[in-house]
Amino acid sequence: MTIDYSVIGRRIKQGRIAAGLTQEQTAEAADITAIYLSKIENGRVEPTLNTLGEICAVLNLDIGVVLSGCQPQRSSYENDTVTRLFNACSPKVKPVALKILKELSEIK
Repeated sequence: MTIDYSVIGRRIKQGRIAAGLTQEQTAEAADITAIYLSKIENGRVEPTLNTLGEICAVLNLDIGVVLSGCQPQRSSYENDTVTRLFNACSPKVKPVALKILKELSEIK
């Protein structure tokens, strides 16, 4: 799987603009330089998860949404995730996965 840092950077930039913050304000609060934040927003660097977490905390963004673009609040999010994970399983693993899901569905 390839990580598209330019997409992540765009999401951060959109979140920063929506929060009404400048790059300087955001960078200072996240304890990074404005130049580094600019590079992140433009997809020219590969920030650590810790750095992304700090930026997301400053901007009140969900890091999962920033990384994947998925909105966990969507009503179909869980179904989409289960389907995607199930489809990624090998044919040998799928019967086991189905059995586990069936058992979990019976837990009250």
